[in-house]
Amino acid sequence: MKSVLVLSKWNVGAVAPAAEQLRARGLRSVLVSEIPDTALRDTCDDHVVVDWDSEDLSALIARLDARGIAPVGVVNVLEPLLLWQSGLAAHYGLPGAGVGLDVLASKTLVRERMRELGLSSIGFCADPAEVDFFPAIVKPSRESTASRLVRRVDGPAELLAYGRHLAERGFGDTEMIIEEYLPGVEFSVDGPVVDGRFHPVLAVEKPDHDDVRHHDAGLRVHPPQQDHVRAGVPVLTEMLNVLCADLRLDHVWLHVEGRADEDGRTELVEINPRFGGGMYPTAIEEISGIDPVEAVVSMALGEFTPDRLGPLRDRTIIGWVDVEADELGRVEISATEDDLCALPGVIKAVVVNGYQVTDLEKENYFLRFAVTADSPGELRARAANVLSAVGEWRVV
Repeated sequence: MKSVLVLSKWNVGAVAPAAEQLRARGLRSVLVSEIPDTALRDTCDDHVVVDWDSEDLSALIARLDARGIAPVGVVNVLEPLLLWQSGLAAHYGLPGAGVGLDVLASKTLVRERMRELGLSSIGFCADPAEVDFFPAIVKPSRESTASRLVRRVDGPAELLAYGRHLAERGFGDTEMIIEEYLPGVEFSVDGPVVDGRFHPVLAVEKPDHDDVRHHDAGLRVHPPQQDHVRAGVPVLTEMLNVLCADLRLDHVWLHVEGRADEDGRTELVEINPRFGGGMYPTAIEEISGIDPVEAVVSMALGEFTPDRLGPLRDRTIIGWVDVEADELGRVEISATEDDLCALPGVIKAVVVNGYQVTDLEKENYFLRFAVTADSPGELRARAANVLSAVGEWRVV
């Protein structure tokens, strides 16, 4: 039976649904992760352990060869493992090889390429001493996930203080990028890239976004409701088409964040070579009919074609909310998913009773739900109704 590698780090990576998709194709799933006793092991047919931080690609390839594993695809939805994905694809001659993924692995390289192509005028640099633009956003250039270590700073003193904070936490050697903070409303677009062209299937406005920690907060809405955000979606899409063609990207899904202001400026915030997390897969399938996990598996095998992209479904408005814990400890919540799904307009809910908050430098969502409605006002009312029904929760 042919094998497909499924990459995981920190016990995440859409492993279980990817393995299910591979099993349905008659393919053998091989989990590759750094945790020997990971619970994800039981979702796959085999498991190969590699220390992502201390070992290199040759060590993993030698381990695969010793086990007689010659993969026909590599499934990866984690930015920190992009270079591993690209290296494995190049070594085995699989979809996903090429310089495109190598550029997307670094937010600094993406910024540089956007500037070279005349697509962006945003200020950015790596050296705190050279920053002459404020407010600014500080974020990891490579090891990024769940808005980890992302912070807005409003002046030189705050920037230096945050640098000291990172050093005290043991992150002083983390490769960071400092970017000009963009005013306006944040939004996102999701979709596949095939043969250098980006095909957006979901556009989401984030009217309640946390602009200090740059965490998703409050309600997110498809389709965008404000005129300047709706106008920004095709502008960002065209930027992406130019960039994707330049990087010769193919068979990769992008979750892209941008900002648009009322003066008509639209800028890229960042590119994530994966589908959006949380309720994004639910919304993508609801609007486009595409299961993004199935699409990523299909792209890993070189099977995805643009003819699968039909017209978007004429649905009512869809929105979703993630609720985040903001202190260390274990979350206790009495509401159940069945309770919330019984409420008007709710199409999915995820409740993680017992969620452990171990690090406040990243997003810590223990409750998510998606709702539909016929108007923005009804959407907000239904979301508020769900939050009211959740009742009390605490961190102990």
